[in-house]
This record gives sequence, C-alpha cells and structure tokens, in this order.
Amino acid sequence: MDEFERKQKRVSLSLGFDRISQLPQHILHHILFLMPTKDAARTSALSKSWFEAWKSLPKFCFEFKGLFINGGDLHKSVDEILLPLQHHKAIIPRFKLSVTLCHDKYASRIDNWLELANRNHVQTLDLDIRSMDNVKGYALPQTTFGVESLTVLSLKGKNFKLDRNYFSYNMKPICLRELSLDRVDVDSLTIRKILKCCPLLEALTITFCTKVERVELVNVPKLKMAKVYGVQKLRIEAPNLEKLNCRGYMKKLTSGSIACNNVKEIDIASFYLTKKLIREFDSKFPLLETLHLGIFFDRKEFKFSSHRLKSLSMSSTTENLTTVEIDCENLTSFKYFGSSAPSSFSITSSCLNNVENRFHVLRDHVDTFWFLTLGQYLGKFKAQHQTLQLWFDSSTTISFTSEELSKDQLPPLSSLENLVIEMLPTMQDYTAILDGLLWICHPTLLSTFPDFTGEKFTKESKNLL
Repeated sequence: MDEFERKQKRVSLSLGFDRISQLPQHILHHILFLMPTKDAARTSALSKSWFEAWKSLPKFCFEFKGLFINGGDLHKSVDEILLPLQHHKAIIPRFKLSVTLCHDKYASRIDNWLELANRNHVQTLDLDIRSMDNVKGYALPQTTFGVESLTVLSLKGKNFKLDRNYFSYNMKPICLRELSLDRVDVDSLTIRKILKCCPLLEALTITFCTKVERVELVNVPKLKMAKVYGVQKLRIEAPNLEKLNCRGYMKKLTSGSIACNNVKEIDIASFYLTKKLIREFDSKFPLLETLHLGIFFDRKEFKFSSHRLKSLSMSSTTENLTTVEIDCENLTSFKYFGSSAPSSFSITSSCLNNVENRFHVLRDHVDTFWFLTLGQYLGKFKAQHQTLQLWFDSSTTISFTSEELSKDQLPPLSSLENLVIEMLPTMQDYTAILDGLLWICHPTLLSTFPDFTGEKFTKESKNLL
C-alpha cells in the first residue's frame, strides 16, 4: 500500500464513514429484531437511516377477549395471529388479553404470548386472567416488570398472582407510569416493594386485592392519581398527588394519615373520619376543589368549612346524622345522598348553582312530619338548578294530612327543576304522596318510571299537575 492509499484510508476513517447505515432497510429491521428492545429503540438516534428504520417498524395493537384456554382451537388462532412477532420486530402500543384458564398446564401458552409482546416494545399491557376453581392460578412472569418499554400495566383476575420474590428493594427501577391491580393475589409487602421500584409512577389503582390490608403511598414523588379500595389502613405522603379516591373497611382515618397538600380532588368513603381530620381539611388541602365524603360513622352532627371548595357531595347510610352545617363561600355544586334529610341543616355559599338530593327511604312509614322535615331542608337552598330524587322501599306505607300542618310550620315552597320518583310501593291510592310532595315543592318537571311506580301513579300525577 503506497503513501496515497494510506492517506485515503486515514481520511475515510477520520470521516467516520458509516457503512452499516447504508444497508437496505429490511436488513436493518432484521438487526433490530436481534437486539434487546431498549437498545433497538436507541438506534433511532444514530443516523437518519436508523431513525427511519425504527420509525418504519410495523405497529400492532392486539386484543383477545373471552378466550377459554382449554386445549381447543381458540389458543391456536392466537398463536397464528402472533406468528409474525416470532420473525420480525414490531412496536406494540397496546396488548390486551382477557382469558379464563381451565387447566394449569396451559399457563405456558400465556407465558409464550407475553414473551412475544415483551420482546417487541410493548407499551401498554392489559391482562384479565381468571382461573377455574380447580386451577391453582396464573403467576405473571417476572420478566414482565423488566420490560423497559412498558409504561402502563393493568392486571385483573381471580387467582392472578404476583410473587413477592419477584421484587427486592435494591432491584433496578421500573419504568411504569401507570399501574392497576384489581382482585389480584398480592399482599401489602409486595405492593411496598413494587412502589419502591417505580419512581416514575403517576397513576396507581389497587382495588379489592383481599390480601392487601395496608397501603403506604410514600416516596412516590411523581404520583398524581391514586385509587385504593378495600383496605383497612392507609398512609399517604405524596407531594404531587392531585386526585385521591379511597374506600376502606370502616377503619379510622386520622389527620396524620394523609399528607398531600397539592391534592385537588378527594373521594373518601367507608372510613371513620375523625373530627380533627374534618376540621383540618381546609388547612391540610389548600388546593382542594372537589370533595366526596361517605359518612359511615355514627355521628349526630357534621360541620365542614372550606374557602376554596367548589363541589361537595355527601352520602350517609344512617339516620343518626341530624345536624349538618356547611360553610363554603365558593361552593357551586352540592349533592347529598342518604336515607333521610337532616332535621337541622344550613349551607353558606355565595355562588351555589347546582343542587342534587337523592333519598332512599328505608322507613316503614312516612308521615306528615317526614314531608315537613324534607320541605324545611329543601327550603335552605337558593340554587338555579335543583333536583330531588326519591326511592321508597316496597314495604313503606305513606300518609299525609295537610290539617296537621300549621301556618307557622309550613316552609317556603321550593322550586325544583326536576322531581324524580324512582321507586314506589304499590298502593290503591297515591294521593297522600302526591299531596305531601306538592305541599313542599313546585317541580318544573316530574319524572317517573312506570315500571317501578305503576301506571296508576303516573295517571294520578298527570291529573294533579
């Protein structure tokens, strides 16, 4: 090799001539197929050719629903559909699988399908895997949590197992942004380990996982949404949490249980809320705008105030709650669901616009005093849009006598936008309930459900209105 050729070679090397990028695209695709998913994705930054090769990979969304894995032809059809993934690289934005496992020996079939998805840049994995009673259950492959392209994972199903040995406190971080566990066989310790490994998690759902008695949402700096149902103990320290939805098993929820001062929406039910927690709501949650409270405690009075809250809904399953005082100057929407109207009620708001009350009447007998209490309650609202919904048990008897009311007792006639009668007991005469309601309110629209109220009630109500 003479001096000129040596110089040309040095120039060629110094220019960094990239021969691989000049390969045909189908060969680049084959190279990508042989590479781990994360490394394959990184090639898009090497050159325009690699970027185009990655961008041109086929994209497949798979959805398989209602399959019974029992050795029949159904699982073979899934094998055929997924066959291209065995020989070509692809991007899978979403892989959804809903199946019932009829025998333990067929669990490997599901493993094979998930392996194909995991090898092909799957981004969302939605699995609903149930097992027949004679089946031990399905255990999610440990490798699933190591898929670096996976950002959304949803698991649901009877006897769907997550083994605590999959996770360790020192394992490398998982890239999940959203995680949902519904009726999954998992315990509190495993949940804690998963959260420790998911520093990027933004949305978490844990619903009715029977072995999960305690959930601690701590060290979750990115978490914005949490939905937790069916737990006995709850502790939250999430500085960026914006939405919290939790249902418990009648255990106490104290002021120290929740620390999330950026939360904007809270829905809490089936917990015993301490007086201190209720009293400190405004200071603990200064940005709170929407609140639903399920009042499941034997308390006679409930007092609540907030300067920022815009929407408040309350539900109560007990008639012990007789006194309610609401002081929310910026409240625009109020909803109350219960078995009866509180006998003492006040609400302070300068901009209340929408009011919805729904009562499922559980009493054996409804009399004149019941209508009077309801009328006094409705008279407390000064809102443009007001709806009243009533549901009576089939065994409830109803009576109303206007002579029992004195002029001093009569509340101002409430203007309702809509009065809805959802259920009524069968009666010979519906005059009592119609008289009682029309003595306390004047609805613009009366809605009934003939299947549940009877044609006779519908005809009588038309005659009176």
